[in-house]
Amino acid sequence: MADYQEDDQPQNYSQDDATQAMSQAAPEDVDSHRNLLSQALGMLSGQGVDTQSLLGQAGVSSTDPSQMSHDDLVSTTIALARSHPEVVTEIANRFPAAGGLLNDVLGAGGGGGGMLQGLLGRFGL
Repeated sequence: MADYQEDDQPQNYSQDDATQAMSQAAPEDVDSHRNLLSQALGMLSGQGVDTQSLLGQAGVSSTDPSQMSHDDLVSTTIALARSHPEVVTEIANRFPAAGGLLNDVLGAGGGGGGMLQGLLGRFGL
């Protein structure tokens, strides 16, 4: 699958929009999102995926979601959803509290498959 690049995004939705949603979210929602990303990265690492490389492709230097800026959380979420949507869906089901913010970040209106379909549509996949 192609690497995430900002110029792949349609003009009507940007990473800035997603970062704004993240920055306006309640702190407990951001914490739930950080937990979701930690679990997803841990699962992928356990499957032998080079998560440091994946995060590097997304332009993120930290591999620890608890240390990531809002922009890095958004970049990580988008990169994971693009390259491993099945893992994001599985982990999202484990963290229902993160679902609303996950949908906001990915630009989708619904949960589960709708979330990822929204991502694919919003980011031109």
